[in-house]
Amino acid sequence: MKLFSLLLGLVAFCAAATTTRAAALHQGWQEVDGLHLFYREAGNPADPTVVFLHGNPLSSIMYVQVMENLVAHQRLHVIAVDYPSFGYSDAPSHEAYRYTFDHVAQTVADFLKARGISRYSLYMQDYGVPVGFRLISANPQAIAAIIVQNGVIHLDGFPSAQDPKGELRRHWTTRNPALDQRRAGYARSMTYPQASGWEDEDHAGPDATLLMIAAIQRPGVIEARNDLWFDYGTNVQHYPAWQAALRKMKVPVLVLWGKRDQFFTMPGAFAYLRDAPQAEVHILDSTHFATLDMPDEVAELVGGFLSKHHAALLPTQVGDK
Repeated sequence: MKLFSLLLGLVAFCAAATTTRAAALHQGWQEVDGLHLFYREAGNPADPTVVFLHGNPLSSIMYVQVMENLVAHQRLHVIAVDYPSFGYSDAPSHEAYRYTFDHVAQTVADFLKARGISRYSLYMQDYGVPVGFRLISANPQAIAAIIVQNGVIHLDGFPSAQDPKGELRRHWTTRNPALDQRRAGYARSMTYPQASGWEDEDHAGPDATLLMIAAIQRPGVIEARNDLWFDYGTNVQHYPAWQAALRKMKVPVLVLWGKRDQFFTMPGAFAYLRDAPQAEVHILDSTHFATLDMPDEVAELVGGFLSKHHAALLPTQVGDK
């Protein structure tokens, strides 16, 4: 508990420092279905909205610099939300909240409704992709543009899931308690960033890493996250339907990919061209968390893409509700 208290104190300090530097963003908690979801937001809601869906195991902090850059140079409304148990959002127990991708996506949909957001572009990374494609499938008319970064709807870029008899696929069919225990042990062993003995292979940086550790080491969170990881197998089952939905949409698509990602590999980026031949694909000399590793480059690419398609992104387009 002493370590946890220390982590929370350090995270609060980092958050205060970030707020001082990042005046363009404001933060808050939105009550949704009895939960308090933390979000970061900037810009005028009357302008085109970009919804940022974060990956695992981070939170909306991974988008701060990109969001600030975008609103500094364009008329945009940007918003990012932490899923339940991630970042600063509430972390109900897995008995009180069903940690499935269907449920998380519904919670995000309810969050967007509560914030009055009905037409938007999606920036999705890692876990954000299966959450986002559930939103797309439920209401494709709401989507103005799609931006994907290191997240898959094809097995091409997911080597650890390609073998139907491999550990992951078997776990998603019949839950393996030993895998749950291994993940729990790893989460509990994580220590805050420090001068010696700390490695940052994905270049997430100390602030995002500290918040991630503080969030995942809250009571009951690792059990919740294990439930969500077990449910990840449902995403693989949805891949053909999501690919078909993407083929029908014909919206602007941007794919960004950190080529040094060892989990979601580069073939996953080019696989999107099969379903969205209009997509722009950019391979970055970066990691799984490219928005933290090279935020200026990501913002430049995203900003150029959004500027090019600005007219199609306006809230007054057909399909707005």
